[in-house]
Amino acid sequence: MMLSLPTTVSAAETNTNVSPDNREYLIVNGEDIVYVGEDYENPDTGEYIRWHNTRGTDKHFSFRISYSVTSSSFKINGTKVKVTANAEVQNLQEVTQSGYDGHLYTVSIIGIVNRNLQFSVGGTQSGTITGLQKGGSYKVKITNNDYLDATKKLVGSGTVYSY
Repeated sequence: MMLSLPTTVSAAETNTNVSPDNREYLIVNGEDIVYVGEDYENPDTGEYIRWHNTRGTDKHFSFRISYSVTSSSFKINGTKVKVTANAEVQNLQEVTQSGYDGHLYTVSIIGIVNRNLQFSVGGTQSGTITGLQKGGSYKVKITNNDYLDATKKLVGSGTVYSY
């Protein structure tokens, strides 16, 4: 026997204790909100991009990706930047895998126009991007250009210096 009773469903209550938040943000994967200056972490995939405070640089970051990840925005202190990066391929237990020297990835500085630098696994590399707006707001995007199976991640770090 099944019993059916009418019920009333109401919308969620408005929390009057929460103040409006007007910080600039980025929506990642269609749902995750990352505020300016915050790290992006995806516990489901193990991917991240993390900011580190380093004196004398605009930004220092570390990353772990399968395909790509985009940072929150930051300010550039000049019209040119030197981007330095290094990466390695790790398995899911975070053990470095050999045989991936030359594996390609791109570090992009994203503003009004995307500027890309292509790097490869196997050491620290750097490149220069010009034509930026001093004091402008930019993001870093790291993209894995070569195929990695689901048991591998591209893991590394980088620095953005403006001048």
